[in-house]
Amino acid sequence: MNFSFQKHQRLLDKHAFSAVFNGTPTKAGGASGLVLTTPSNHAQSRLGIIVAKKNVRRANQRNRIKRVVREYFRLNPLPASTDVIFLARYGVADKTNAELRADLALIWKKLSKKLALPK
Repeated sequence: MNFSFQKHQRLLDKHAFSAVFNGTPTKAGGASGLVLTTPSNHAQSRLGIIVAKKNVRRANQRNRIKRVVREYFRLNPLPASTDVIFLARYGVADKTNAELRADLALIWKKLSKKLALPK
């Protein structure tokens, strides 16, 4: 199994992000952030991450959060043809990696219920 985060697994441009925001996204949130998902025409789920400098000041913290979210997305895939955007909330930089993963697990669980996915 390949654990790398490939180009086809990313939301790359403004149009891909806009499709999720302007569509009818399914939302699930937690203390760390908000996840928006919408069906896609692509063969595989794709991920976009938004960690605003306003919410997380230091670049190393923003990068750490992105790494943890990408890792969680790779290890816990959503069904094919789903576009996902993770929006980090203020205060997420204060969480450890384990706390962030635990919060992502709660968000994924809520999302699974809303999408009526088997676990």
